[in-house]
Amino acid sequence: MTWIRESVRWLTPRLDRDAFHRAWAWLGDHRGAQAAVQTLRRGQPYAYELITPAARWRWTAYPVSVLPPPHHHLPNEHPVRSHA
Repeated sequence: MTWIRESVRWLTPRLDRDAFHRAWAWLGDHRGAQAAVQTLRRGQPYAYELITPAARWRWTAYPVSVLPPPHHHLPNEHPVRSHA
C-alpha cells in the first residue's frame, strides 16, 4: 500500500482540481487504508483507480503468499566485466 499511496501523492500536483481533491480524500482515508491492508492479508488484490479528464490511473497490489525465509539469500550474480 505504501508504494500506491506514494505514487498517488507524487501525481497529485499534476491533477485537475476535482481529481486532486478526490486523490487527497483517498490519501486521508486512514480507515480505508487499513481496510486495504486487511484485504491484502486475506489474500485478495486491492486496486485504487483515479479517473481524470486526461487519463484513467489504476494501481493494483497483489498479496504475496510465499516469501523465502529471512535467512535465505538469492545467489549473487557475477559482476559484469568489460574487456577492452
